[in-house]
Amino acid sequence: MHRPSVLTCATALVAVLAAGCSSPTPDPKVPRASPSSYDGEAESPEPSPASSDTGSLGAATKDLRDMDWARTAVPGGFCDVPGLISFTSGEATVRSDTHGTVHAEQYPDNVVYGDVLGDDGVEAALRVGCDTGGETASGRLAWAFVVFAGEQGELRLVGTVTPQKYEGGQASGFAGVELDSGRVIAEETWHRPMDGTCCPSGKAVTVWRVGADGLLVAGEPRVTG
Repeated sequence: MHRPSVLTCATALVAVLAAGCSSPTPDPKVPRASPSSYDGEAESPEPSPASSDTGSLGAATKDLRDMDWARTAVPGGFCDVPGLISFTSGEATVRSDTHGTVHAEQYPDNVVYGDVLGDDGVEAALRVGCDTGGETASGRLAWAFVVFAGEQGELRLVGTVTPQKYEGGQASGFAGVELDSGRVIAEETWHRPMDGTCCPSGKAVTVWRVGADGLLVAGEPRVTG
């Protein structure tokens, strides 16, 4: 029987080792999925900053006073929630980058209207909030009014009005907001260190003005009480 020579075996071995050490063509990289806003139901990709902060937020009626605000999604930045928050019966369970799982809510009956942009149109401020899921004042994390404009049949974010932070440590709130030409006047309530969680005694006013980019910018708060 013919046996392969030593030279033949060595040659074959070198060929096998060379094939095993060659660099395979790398697989194409798969884009990492963007985090999404968790609303307790199906998750959706996180909108880009342009779409969630300043772009279209859905269809708008010709007069915003005719909107069905209960069906309106809002940017979740007021509670450090990425993307938009969609509500069911005014409530949602969402994931906050700062607070973890939180309970969010909106108040369609507390919408305030006025001509903020000075274009003879009507803008709207929808009250929203988030908390730890409990039913006590100590669980409150944030309050805000989200201000919308209607442009060419689409909703656009004008700004999210949040109360300024004060010395008491509890989440500040609102006594109300007023939409005026070129500005939003926020009447705030805040806790002094000795106040109970139920009863803030501090009062302040912050004026938010419309900047050159059409978005609201907060001024310095003025303590009034």
